[in-house]
Amino acid sequence: MTWSSKFYEVQKHLTVSNHVYSPLILAMNKAKFDSLPANFQAIMVESAREAAKYQRDLNAGNASKVVADLKKSGMQVIEVVDMAPFQKLTSDAIVKSFGEKNGTVLLKAIEGTK
Repeated sequence: MTWSSKFYEVQKHLTVSNHVYSPLILAMNKAKFDSLPANFQAIMVESAREAAKYQRDLNAGNASKVVADLKKSGMQVIEVVDMAPFQKLTSDAIVKSFGEKNGTVLLKAIEGTK
């Protein structure tokens, strides 16, 4: 019995809304980064970008496999979701909360990445 079939014993339905993404964060001390030679900085930045792409691809592949396993176990999966009503209901609260805490400039920059 796989973990996904055990999961099915508890839950019979799944909606894949993609409303949350938990990235792997890479951080480095700025003073240390700035002290590196320019070619090493470029290598670090390019390597981080490659690692990010690899992690996202790995994550997507794993998610697809998990959903396929759950379907095989008999779980009913909804993969196409109209997020517009959800976004409409939560938008004002997010703008207010996030904007007050982090500023509207950052919020607009995040929204601009869509």
